[in-house]
Amino acid sequence: MVQKQSIIIKHREGVSNRQIAIELGIDKNTVNRYVSEYEAEVRELLAANPDMDTETIPSSIVEAPRYHTESRGISDETKAALPLIEQCLAENARKRETGRYKQQMRKIDIYHYLKKQGSSISYSTVKRLIQGIKDREKEAFIRQEHFPGMEVEFDWGEVRLDIDGSGYMKYQMAVFASAYGNRRFARLYRTQDTASFQESHVDFFAFCGGVYKTVVYDNMKVAVARFVGHCEKEPTDALLEMSAYYGFQYRFCNVRRGNEKPHVERSVDVVRHAAFIEPGADSFASLEEANAHLLKKCQELNAEPLSDGRIPDKAFEEEKPLLMALKPKMACFIKNTGLKVDKYATVVANKVHYSVPDSYVGKKVDARIFTNRVEIYEGGALIAKHTRHYRQGEYVLDIFHYLHTMSRKPGSLAQSTALLQTDARIKKLYEQHYRNDPKTFLAVLELIADIGIEAVEQSLAELTKKVTHDLSAEKLRLIHAHLEEVSGGLFDQKEDKLSRKAKHTLRDYDRLRDLQSRRAGA
Repeated sequence: MVQKQSIIIKHREGVSNRQIAIELGIDKNTVNRYVSEYEAEVRELLAANPDMDTETIPSSIVEAPRYHTESRGISDETKAALPLIEQCLAENARKRETGRYKQQMRKIDIYHYLKKQGSSISYSTVKRLIQGIKDREKEAFIRQEHFPGMEVEFDWGEVRLDIDGSGYMKYQMAVFASAYGNRRFARLYRTQDTASFQESHVDFFAFCGGVYKTVVYDNMKVAVARFVGHCEKEPTDALLEMSAYYGFQYRFCNVRRGNEKPHVERSVDVVRHAAFIEPGADSFASLEEANAHLLKKCQELNAEPLSDGRIPDKAFEEEKPLLMALKPKMACFIKNTGLKVDKYATVVANKVHYSVPDSYVGKKVDARIFTNRVEIYEGGALIAKHTRHYRQGEYVLDIFHYLHTMSRKPGSLAQSTALLQTDARIKKLYEQHYRNDPKTFLAVLELIADIGIEAVEQSLAELTKKVTHDLSAEKLRLIHAHLEEVSGGLFDQKEDKLSRKAKHTLRDYDRLRDLQSRRAGA
């Protein structure tokens, strides 16, 4: 810039081009080019305005010289390196398709790779060529028209909530948004697994009272089993089952093309902020309560006008008659077959140990993993049912599954994991009345399994009014039988005829027990 200014100033002072080149120490051809450009611009300006004073023409003095590179060809080295760069970028695309985002080659990695291949081009040239390839790939978007009842988009979003005081944990939010009216529906789950994926669709179709003809997905693992080539995707069995049962078609977006399902991409953020952004709106007593809150917020959003003035609920009135008929709810679970029951009478389902009755040790069973429970079957018969847990390696035990084993090893009851995990009321009975008599407690457990904890608590409360020892299961069963004869199931506090009869029966039972003991001692 300074050099060009100096050349033009000396030229206007009458210094020859040769002398300018000598004084400034630059090539004479460069001086000739700058002077020629200046003279041509002056002629052009004077032709447009003959009255212009040439002394006031500043543009060529202050404007930096421009180098015209459009007509330049690329060097042989660059031509040889270009296919290698394109090959590296194509490999990066394949890695993104398979989730290996952090293993892509950076520009500096591509430069070092080219050096190993014998290329001598500079790092700046590599960056320029990569940017040129990316600029070639920039695309124009085509506006789409959507028709009522045709298409709905699905996606997952993540939120952190405090459920039942367990602390803030990640929860997965399944979100649907109709393409025509942008009507939204969302539901929370602990994980993005097959059971949650299917159940979210079942609940959404029930919410709509019908089925959309097409559901649009991105490349989520629960929907895409694997990639076949660059563009083709193979659906998962879970998606195929739903599609066959409900009759909808499915469509996948291209990799990293959220613009191909813009309604749900935006809806995830809109729903998350509407439901959980306000103070105190991220803590709930249960997941059911959180989902009820989320559904309410979705209904509020669906009743509000969009930016174009349309109301999603009003738009849905046009769509509903065009939806496919709703079928009965499809069962949604993950099936694990051929699980072997270990020596602790547990099976491992989704990396969590669940107990079964101890008589099944060594046998093969099947597990059905729902979003909220786990059911275990043997030969088609349900043998165990548990609330679903998610912590890997956790043991979920039902104390009633171990009655047979504990009857032979009653001393193992006190420190057993099954007792620690059991109902608080059962543990209270054990601590208050049976800590020193685990064998009797095992019989009481069988009675609880038969008549329920509440009935045993009622019977025990009546029994302890009359005796303080020998709180056996036989006596509790007898008390329960008498309570069943009374309307409402409870003794009147007064000394009625039935109470007196019960006392006599218990005294007779005690005398019979003492007589049997004396005979055994004789």
